[in-house]
Amino acid sequence: MHPEIRRDGPGSCPICGMALEPLEPSLEEGPNPELIDMTRRFWASTAFTVPLAVLVIAAELFGLEIMPMRTLVWVQLALATPVVLWGGWPFFERFWSSLKSRNLNMFTLIGLGVGVAYGYSVVAALVPEIFPASLKTMAGRSRSILKLPRSSRPWCCSDRCSS
Repeated sequence: MHPEIRRDGPGSCPICGMALEPLEPSLEEGPNPELIDMTRRFWASTAFTVPLAVLVIAAELFGLEIMPMRTLVWVQLALATPVVLWGGWPFFERFWSSLKSRNLNMFTLIGLGVGVAYGYSVVAALVPEIFPASLKTMAGRSRSILKLPRSSRPWCCSDRCSS
């Protein structure tokens, strides 16, 4: 994407953060180390994400109390931490390099968004009492996702709903 960037070997573009491609394409394709690394991170993160999703769905959607709420918060944080920190590490590296080079890009958005959301979750787990009651669930813990109040009337896009 940036033809002015030339390197002797593989790496990341200092402008956009994307992986550098060989100048001359070859018929022989070797293994892609970035793909291998990201695939390994994906499957390892999935192993933590599936039980995390099951716990959240069981508690929030079905109202099941699998364990005490405070314990559930710590279990969720323990399952999410390796996904964010280890699984997302390549994104954080590219986020940091985009800030250092002052070439903001998609990795800046990803790193900032994931970092702020994870930081909020850590604060909510450590000191839930700093949040107002309107941001807490019925069990008294801080929400990880803000829910908007529901309208008393359903939304509709036709005149037939006006009655």
